[in-house]
Amino acid sequence: MKMLPYQIIAVLGSLLLMVSGLLRFFSSGNPKELVIGILYFFANLMIFCF
Repeated sequence: MKMLPYQIIAVLGSLLLMVSGLLRFFSSGNPKELVIGILYFFANLMIFCF
């Protein structure tokens, strides 16, 4: 699968959002933060890559 530059940037941004969600989850213990981070990741993948 060939990726365009904006798609690579979108994936990297999604990964950063997911990591920040994970870090907030570990610091607060709130599972909602984890779910939000994962949903952001998949939403960005769908929007920019498909």
